[in-house]
Amino acid sequence: MMLETKNRYVPRLLAVLLAFIFVFFGTVSVFADETVAKGPSAAEEISAEAEEANLDSDENVPETLAVTNGSCGANLTWIFSAGTLTITGSGDMYDYTKNSAPWDDLSEDIIQISLPEGLSEVGNFSFYNCKNISTITIPSSVTRVGESAFARCKELQMVNFGNSIRTIENAAFMDCRKLKSINLPNNLTSIGMKSFYRCESITSVTIPSSVTQMGVSVFAYCKSLVSANIKASIKALPEYTFYGCEMLSSVSLPDSTEDINTFSFYGCDNLNTVYYSGTNKTPDEMQDSIENNSSGFKNDITITDSAISGKTETSFEQEKGNGTITEGEISLVEGKESSVSTMVTTDYTVTFPEKDKDETISEVTTGATFVDVTVIVNGEQGWSEVIGETESIIKNYGNNADGSEKNIGISLYLNGNVTIDGGFIEAIAGKNVTVTVMTSDGSIWKINGKNVDTAELSGEYNLAYVIEAVPPEVCADFGVSTAFMLKFLEPAQVDAEVLIHIGTLFGRQNATLFQKNKELDRLQSVVVDNEGYAHFYLGSVSEKTEYYIAMNLPDAAGEALIPENMLAEYGNPEYIEPIKYEITGRTSSWGMNLGQVMGILGGVMAGVIILVGGIMFIWNRQRLKNGYVPKFDDEE
Repeated sequence: MMLETKNRYVPRLLAVLLAFIFVFFGTVSVFADETVAKGPSAAEEISAEAEEANLDSDENVPETLAVTNGSCGANLTWIFSAGTLTITGSGDMYDYTKNSAPWDDLSEDIIQISLPEGLSEVGNFSFYNCKNISTITIPSSVTRVGESAFARCKELQMVNFGNSIRTIENAAFMDCRKLKSINLPNNLTSIGMKSFYRCESITSVTIPSSVTQMGVSVFAYCKSLVSANIKASIKALPEYTFYGCEMLSSVSLPDSTEDINTFSFYGCDNLNTVYYSGTNKTPDEMQDSIENNSSGFKNDITITDSAISGKTETSFEQEKGNGTITEGEISLVEGKESSVSTMVTTDYTVTFPEKDKDETISEVTTGATFVDVTVIVNGEQGWSEVIGETESIIKNYGNNADGSEKNIGISLYLNGNVTIDGGFIEAIAGKNVTVTVMTSDGSIWKINGKNVDTAELSGEYNLAYVIEAVPPEVCADFGVSTAFMLKFLEPAQVDAEVLIHIGTLFGRQNATLFQKNKELDRLQSVVVDNEGYAHFYLGSVSEKTEYYIAMNLPDAAGEALIPENMLAEYGNPEYIEPIKYEITGRTSSWGMNLGQVMGILGGVMAGVIILVGGIMFIWNRQRLKNGYVPKFDDEE
C-alpha cells in the first residue's frame, strides 16, 4: 500500500516541479525582453558593417576632435579634448583682450571648463563668448574673476563661486542671459560695473555684507529679478543698479544707506516693498529719494523696517504685438540654502474690431496656462524646504478648472552638488511634472514624474557623469571616425532622459550608445539636437559599466530617436509610441549582463525539461512492465 501511494505521488511531484520551472523561467524571460538592450551585441558585427561602408567618402562624418594645448599663465597650462577645456597648475591666469585667449578659435566647441585648485585669478576675457558652457565651478583658491571673463556665455546657467573670491571685475558675467543660479561668497568685497548686466534669468540675489564697493548697472536689465537682498556696507546705491528690472518686487537695503543715486530703480514697474531699518533717512525721506531719482512705478512703494520675508509675490501683464496678452503671477520662497520661484502665466487671445485695431479690444478668449518653477539648492542642505514647497505647488497648480492635469515644468539647479534627495523624486512620483536637473558639473537629466516607480525609489540620486574622446583604434572597433567614452560616477535607477553634451559640431547627426560588460551591447541611437546634446532614454545606469557613444554608425539613421525639441523640424509633432527607457548596467555576480545570464538560464531550463521528461518516461515504462494497466478515469 505504501509503495502504491509513492507511485501515485512521484509523477505529480515531477509535474509540479516541471510547471514551476516553466513559470519561473517564463517570468524571467519576460523580464529579459523588457530590459535587455536591442540590436547587435558584439563588436565584431560593428566592424563588419564598417568594412561594407566607405566611411572615408562620407562627408557627413566629422573628423575626430583635435587635442590642443598650451600655456595660459606662468605656472598654468591648458589642454582641450572632447569638448572639455582643462587648466592645470597654480597661480594667476594671463589677462587677455577680447577674442585673444589661446582657445578662442575653440570657443564654440568648449562645452565644459575645468579649473584647478591652486588657480588664484581668472584672467580678463579668458572665457569670453564661450557659447556652449552651461555651468562653471570657480575653485576656492580663486580671489579674482577678471573683466569680461565669462561675458556673453549665452548658455551659462549656473555659477558655483569659491569662498575666497574678493573681486568680481567689470562685466565679468555680462549678457549671460540664461544665468539663473548665483551664490555670491561671503568674502566678496568688490563688484565691478555691469558685472551681471542683462543676466535676464536671475530671480533673486543676495549681496553679502562683506561688499564695500559696487559699480554702476551691476544688475541692470535683469528682467526676471524678483527679490534683492542688499547687505553690502555702502552708503549710496549706485546709479542704474536695478535699471530695467521690471519684475523686481522687493528690495532690502542696508542700514548704512544714506542715498539712492540716479536711475537706481528706473523702470522697476512692480517694486512695492523696500525694507530699510537704518536711521540715516526716515521712511518718507527714503521713499522720496527712490521716487525722485527713478520713475516708472506702477505701485505705491512701502518702506518698512521689518526684515525681508521668506516669500515674495508679484503679478504682471504684458501685451504682445501678435494678438495675445500674457498675465502672470510670480512667487519666490527663499530659505538659507535654497530658493523656489514659481511663475504661473496665462495667454489670452485678443480679437480687435476690423476697422480700428489700435484702440478697442472687442473680445479676449482665455488660452493656455503654464506653470514654470525654478528650484535652486546650494550645497547638500535645504531639501526639506524645497520638497515641501514643491508638494504645495503641485497641489495648488496641478489641475485645471475642468479637473484635467496641468503640465508643471521644474528647472532644478544643484549648485555645488550633484545629488538629488530621494524625497524630491518621491514628491513628483506619479504627477504630471517634468523636472530638468542641472548639476554643478554640467550633467543634465530630465525626469517625468509619470514614469517614476515609487517601489524603486532610493535615498538619493547622484547624477554626475564625465565624457571623453577615445583613441582612433577604439573608433575603428565601431567602424566610425569619432567615438566617446561615457562614465557615470554612481548608480541610479530612475527613468530619465539623460542629455550628453557632445558639441554643436555634431548637431543633427546620429549618436549610438553602447554598454560593455564582457561583450559590447548596442542600446539606443538618437539624433543630436542643434545645441549639441544627445538625448538618451535610460531606466538605470551603473558606475561599474563602460559606456561608449559612436557617432554616425552606418545603420543608425533609420532607428535614431528624434529629440522632442526637434520633432517639429522632422515633421513629427509628437511621439506616436511611448519611448522605451533602456535598463543598463545591471550585471550578475559573475560579471555578465542580463542577456548573457538569460541565455545560460535558458539552456539550464531546456536541460531540466529534458531530464524531468526522461525520468517520467523511464518511471512509467517500468510501471507498465510491472503489470500496471492505466484506465480512462485513473487520476494518475
